[in-house]
Amino acid sequence: MAWPKEVPVKRYPSDLTDEEWQLLEPLLEEAEPYTTGRPRTHELREIINAIFYLNKTGCQWRYLPKDFPSYKLVSYYYHKWVDNNTWVKINTALHRNLRKELGRNEEPSAGIIDSQTVKGTPESAKESGFDGGKRIKGRKRHIVVDTIGYPLVVVVHAANIYDGHAAERVLKALFSIVKTVKRIWADGAYKGEEFIKWVKEQFGCILEVVKKKKGKGFHVLPRRWVVERTFAWLNRYRRLSKDYERKPTSSSSHVYVASIRLMLRRIFKERTQETTQELPLLPAVTTAMA
Repeated sequence: MAWPKEVPVKRYPSDLTDEEWQLLEPLLEEAEPYTTGRPRTHELREIINAIFYLNKTGCQWRYLPKDFPSYKLVSYYYHKWVDNNTWVKINTALHRNLRKELGRNEEPSAGIIDSQTVKGTPESAKESGFDGGKRIKGRKRHIVVDTIGYPLVVVVHAANIYDGHAAERVLKALFSIVKTVKRIWADGAYKGEEFIKWVKEQFGCILEVVKKKKGKGFHVLPRRWVVERTFAWLNRYRRLSKDYERKPTSSSSHVYVASIRLMLRRIFKERTQETTQELPLLPAVTTAMA
């Protein structure tokens, strides 16, 4: 007789709920099918919970709480999923799921591109550089988001590479994942005529530069505010406060991990709101006065 597996108790705010795991588990199995090898002795849900905990709190691998599996095992799975693009595949699948939940087409037709420079650490010295504009030594997180603000693609590179030059690499990565994007909004760093022409010829996509308004003071720029809000969301994940990763691919994967956690929460927030709206109103109770 096979004993039923125990459902882990939710101990930390970053842990998956039962409903979230039911959605994530088949996406993980599809992204990385487990067909050979000995049976696993640890629940993948606990591995994911440990990675979400580290991503949110910013702790080191060795400092993972002891009620998680061994940090060596968790690190093994994390880096394995970095190398075989599992995080990218899950992010893409979950992104389609979220857009469908919001009543949109699963494949986006527009996006916004921008980069964020983050300070480096001794661990991230490889492929690092100095951003003269921001006066920061480290790396850049270059992302493209859809119009609701969730990352479609993430590329991490040295901070001394100009946005307009790195954008070719970013867009090639984008269109290898999503081929339906027809318009991308950007800031003035991407305004070169040759680059705009290249984007049109290569991908049949219009790159539109959103210029700053004249005058002093703060102005909300159309479309560009969406990607700035995304960076604000990501800043709340402490592993992303600096770049602590040796490999740029590991840096980008931590952004995907944060994105996956954000989208899971958004999906079930939407479902909760729909359920609340569908509840019938109770009839008013009237009492006769004596």
